[in-house]
Amino acid sequence: MPTSLQGRAQKAACHKGYRFRHLYGMLDEDFRQQCWCDIRKDAASGVDQVSAQEDEQHLDANIHDLVERLKQKRSRAKLVRRHYIPKGDGTQRPLGMPAVEETLLPLAVARLLEAIYAQAFLGCSYGYRPKVGALEAVDTRTITPHFGRDAWVVEADITQFLDRAS
Repeated sequence: MPTSLQGRAQKAACHKGYRFRHLYGMLDEDFRQQCWCDIRKDAASGVDQVSAQEDEQHLDANIHDLVERLKQKRSRAKLVRRHYIPKGDGTQRPLGMPAVEETLLPLAVARLLEAIYAQAFLGCSYGYRPKVGALEAVDTRTITPHFGRDAWVVEADITQFLDRAS
């Protein structure tokens, strides 16, 4: 975690009621360069047909251009390329492939918010957290039971259910 994020994480941990301001300013070129390391370089290209390897050849200029467009509020999200993958039951699963540029901003925002809000999460909270998930929740519940009683861990995808309900 970059030093700037560590500082925000420490402040969030020490001052529970602190209200962070001007987070937008932290999404600068240096921070986005650091986030670039976590972009999947082997992912399929989006609607613009630019791969991560091609984008990386002009990375400094691309990130500078993106930051300038965001500062001037002229950045618009690109369409997501849709591809359908067949499932075992004969239906198809939609898969969205965003442009490489479109993955960098959400990653940077997620890292920033994660550094701040991760301090408030309980140790027993496993949903949508880095390096933890359903397997760690099951492991914790089966190896070190809490409160002296059984608990349930449920992982569910209700998308199909909601489609049928309408």
